[in-house]
Amino acid sequence: MSMKLDAAVRQTGTRFRIFPQPRYLRGFEKPETIVVSVPPEDMQPGPADDRIYVVDALNKSPYRYPYLPPHTGAHNPPPPPDPGTGHFDHLQPDTRSFAACQMYATVRRTLDIWEDYFEHTIEWHFSLDYSRIELIPLISWDNAHSGYGFLEFGFGRTPTGAIDPDKPHCMNFDVLAHELGHSIHFATVGFPEHALAVTDEFGGFGESAGDLVALVTALHSNLVIDHLLAHCRGNLFTENELSRIGELSESRQIRKAFNYERMSTVSSEPHDLSNPLTGALFDVFVEAFQKELVAAELISQQLADLSYHGPQEAVDDAEIQARFNDAYRGHELEFKTCLMNARDYLGTLLAKCWDRLNPNFLTYARIGLTLLAVDRELTGGAQRETIRDCFSWREIQFPADSAAYRSYSILDCARSAAGRGRAAQTERPLAVAAPRDRLGVASPLTSPGRKMTKAAAMSVPEIQV
Repeated sequence: MSMKLDAAVRQTGTRFRIFPQPRYLRGFEKPETIVVSVPPEDMQPGPADDRIYVVDALNKSPYRYPYLPPHTGAHNPPPPPDPGTGHFDHLQPDTRSFAACQMYATVRRTLDIWEDYFEHTIEWHFSLDYSRIELIPLISWDNAHSGYGFLEFGFGRTPTGAIDPDKPHCMNFDVLAHELGHSIHFATVGFPEHALAVTDEFGGFGESAGDLVALVTALHSNLVIDHLLAHCRGNLFTENELSRIGELSESRQIRKAFNYERMSTVSSEPHDLSNPLTGALFDVFVEAFQKELVAAELISQQLADLSYHGPQEAVDDAEIQARFNDAYRGHELEFKTCLMNARDYLGTLLAKCWDRLNPNFLTYARIGLTLLAVDRELTGGAQRETIRDCFSWREIQFPADSAAYRSYSILDCARSAAGRGRAAQTERPLAVAAPRDRLGVASPLTSPGRKMTKAAAMSVPEIQV
């Protein structure tokens, strides 16, 4: 979300208190006040609005097709707003009311931010059946998932694998934003039209999209930004709070955005396969941040180059950090501004890219080529070599015969037109059978408008942490 729009929302929106990172992490023990775009007079019981509603369900089992929203069973009454102001920043932590409001406010804030980057309303992929997404904050389950018309959250696990009642997922900002990220990429990129068009990299892209939505959204928290810069002093090419997605403890997290994974070091499992793509885009973001710092004469190009290194390269990390410490001292506000500029570049880059992607036969190389085209429009190609280098290091190679690298002449166009005319006279269209489920019934396909019917939801796996 642009800084200007964020300032406008603070004047008219509804206030909530949330934990922008798990409260059991040092530095995040106290909640932060945020503002969502919905004015107090438009807020509905739940909390709810015209896009989102919360139901604090009791004694509920997880949704699984054909068991879908709306929840009609037992539930707690909705949290009341402050009677004098209409805001919800009066609620106290350690209550179910606070948990319900944290879930609503995080999802609403995430949607506000990404609709600003997309510059249009994000229509839910399930809007043929539901106009609003249902949020279930607390059920007795050791997972969280995003499905057709809902987000439903349980609890984290202990190191031994048991349910940890002290770590509800609805209080974990990253997990909430990640799961909404799935709904965002389903709504904007869509689904492959048949089973033959589904690639492993489509699955990896979905998990990467969720992680990147969480990362960019977290950077809209002043508490997160200030804590991050206070600890790394601008040296983001290190493991830090920002790079640990879905942090579960001081030493455990769901995935790392700062990683050294390449296509040759991961499997086809979607979460594992997401790491090279997420890592490449995290590197693009950090390099964009460092270019901001160099342009503002806050660090030297030499320091920026030194900080970007692979796991086997011999560098003096302590010396690099000491130089960042010196550069940061006395320039805290300038570093923060540069970080927010890089954040908004990455958010806009991703949104414009996802709006153009075709989900059929999706590859990471196609994503990279689309990012190059978007960057050319946004910056005139200022990040072109950075995007190419970051993808190349991850072994995501743009095809040598890609149309992006070809030159065309008038004679080429004439030959192409003549060839199409001859082919039309001799070739017959190939018939491709619709994919069938285990009963031999043709599987439901998504519509060209990227929306699904309730029946089609049966063929799409739920996305879980």
